[in-house]
Formats: sequence, structure tokens, C-alpha cells
Amino acid sequence: MGRGGSPRRGRAAKASAAAMPAIPAAHTVEVLETYFDAGGKPIKRKSLGAARVARSYDQHGNQVEEAYFSADGKPTPRKGLGAARIHWRYDENGKKIEAEFFGPDGALLARQNEEARQPAPFEA
Repeated sequence: MGRGGSPRRGRAAKASAAAMPAIPAAHTVEVLETYFDAGGKPIKRKSLGAARVARSYDQHGNQVEEAYFSADGKPTPRKGLGAARIHWRYDENGKKIEAEFFGPDGALLARQNEEARQPAPFEA
């Protein structure tokens, strides 16, 4: 932990290949966020239930994936979510259209169609 009990954050340009979506590397930006204790060892951030978060963004800046890992680098479910990885898809206009949730073993837990969550348009 850093001063005042807040975690220190380390960032790296590349995350585990297993945590990244199947999009060519030239078209993504990958960010890895790791939480450390005062001794420099990775620790679990209580609010997330994970010690490391890997995020991927497409060439338009849309977040396409977020994955959570334990202090020993293994996929772990995010606290309050139950999924270890989330993958988002967007339409050609950049609107989020789908979210997929995966467990620590990589199995698909749920798929959510974002359009179905939108309220129906007003009809006169």
C-alpha cells in the first residue's frame, strides 16, 4: 500500500495473451494495472477482489475487454460481478451492442445484448 493506505499502481504496456481479445495487436491498446503492498508484492484490491486488471481498447478507443487476475496471476472473478473477463462488441457507429461474461476457466457465463436493454422508442 502507498501512503494513506491507498494502493500503489503499476502499469505495463502489455498484458497476458490469454487475457486479450482475438483482435490483431496492431489494432488494440492494452493496459495492465497491478496493485502492490508496501513490500512490492502484488495484493488483492478489496473493492475488485483482484490484484491485477487488464484492459484492452480498439483503434477507436472503445474498451473491448477487461480481465481480472489474482496475486499469483490466475484469472479470478471480479467482486460483485462473478466474471473473470468481460468482452464488449460495438457496431460501426461505436455503440456498445453486446457484452460477454466469462468465468475463471474461460467458459462463457452470460451474453448480454445491449440493444435489448435500451428503452423502446416513443411511438406517436
